[in-house]
Amino acid sequence: MIVDLLLELIPRQIRKVIGIILIIIGLILTLLIAILYLVAGPADGQSGLGVVIFAMMAILSFLTGLKMIE
Repeated sequence: MIVDLLLELIPRQIRKVIGIILIIIGLILTLLIAILYLVAGPADGQSGLGVVIFAMMAILSFLTGLKMIE
């Protein structure tokens, strides 16, 4: 509800540009996750945690970008 109200305060053209930028950032982060997973692998310990954190950032960036384009 509050997020929708804040999105309505931003002009439509600016929202589309920001949405596209966030989608691109999400795609770049996804590529970094793939590279990190290939290098570190599903090892025990803290290496898997870094992949999970990058994945959460990529998903949030991508979904926020999609929400702003609507």
